[in-house]
Amino acid sequence: KPLERCQLKNWKDYLEFEVAQGDAKRISVLFERCLIACALYEDFWLRYLRYLEEKVTDNTEIIRDVYERACTIHHKKKPSLHLHWAVYEEMQGNYDKAGEILTALEKVVPNLTQVIYRRINLARRSGDVTTAADLYEHYIDKAKNRVIANNMTIKYARFCWKILNDIDRAVSILKKALEKDKENPRLYLQMIDMALQRTPVDEGEVIGVIDMYLARENAELDQRVMFAQRKIEFLEDFGSSVKSVQKATDEFQKLLKQLQEKKKKSDDNKKPEEPNLKKTKLDQKDSSGPSYNPSQTSQPPASTGQYPAPNYNQSGGYSQPPAQGGYNQGYNQQQPYNQQYNQQYNQSDPNYNNYQNWGYSQTGYGNYNQGWGGYSQTGYGNYNQGWGGY
Repeated sequence: KPLERCQLKNWKDYLEFEVAQGDAKRISVLFERCLIACALYEDFWLRYLRYLEEKVTDNTEIIRDVYERACTIHHKKKPSLHLHWAVYEEMQGNYDKAGEILTALEKVVPNLTQVIYRRINLARRSGDVTTAADLYEHYIDKAKNRVIANNMTIKYARFCWKILNDIDRAVSILKKALEKDKENPRLYLQMIDMALQRTPVDEGEVIGVIDMYLARENAELDQRVMFAQRKIEFLEDFGSSVKSVQKATDEFQKLLKQLQEKKKKSDDNKKPEEPNLKKTKLDQKDSSGPSYNPSQTSQPPASTGQYPAPNYNQSGGYSQPPAQGGYNQGYNQQQPYNQQYNQQYNQSDPNYNNYQNWGYSQTGYGNYNQGWGGYSQTGYGNYNQGWGGY
């Protein structure tokens, strides 16, 4: 049964005291006594297992017995204990047992991403790359969440590229994923990254992938602007014709203008709402004071004589805010995309003198320190788009 907080604290203090004393027999006896009373708390099982793995020699059978009791009797649905057990068996070289533990856990707790990746990577570390590839394909086909399916697809493509040394297979996997999610920039960026790793770099392949995304009119406009920008950068560094650079520049300018117009239109649509919000707040704030009819703005009520007529033409009024007021100041500031692109490009200079100052962190070009997979994209969850996020 569940214990009180003070009881749990007493057990922890008692265990810490005995461990500090260092008597192995007394420690083992105390842990076994503790696990009778605290069997429902996985923290005590993990504490005992850590002690056995770190302090006790020739203890393989003891540790396996503790894992067996914890995972098959008391905590059948606690992934952490099962994952620890699988790691322990793999460290002992018992890959088959580790696989059985993970398979059993998946049946009890299905669709757990951590278990899926553990199974795949266990097969890879054991040298069974065929099983690892089969597991990737199985889970990708089974996935119901598009984001998870795309993440697995990218991992599978990297597996084929780096482990199987089959870059063409990796590219075909990404193309298949694009048939289901045609506006996902992460998939395009992975294809670009793979194309950049070829020696020599295939200009047509890289530009072809970029143009595929730019042709997606339903894709987010800010992402298309980013791809157009990187197209210029790639052609500057690796392109064979200056005409292609100029053409890409014109394409970028066109998309950037569309983005600026979209932002401006969005801001204009918000402007009429702001005074009404301010008026509502003022009315709520002054609700305890005397009320007045907004239509009677020329004269105050004749019976009172103590409230002057409100002057709506003054700069402090909320009906006709001047151009210099706080509302227009807020909306006349440069928008974020204007700041991002206008600061980094001289729009009047067709040669883009500030080309070297582009603000994207890029790691995929080798010595050029340019990365096509490390940007933070909107609209696809909180997933880290760079290599470090997997």
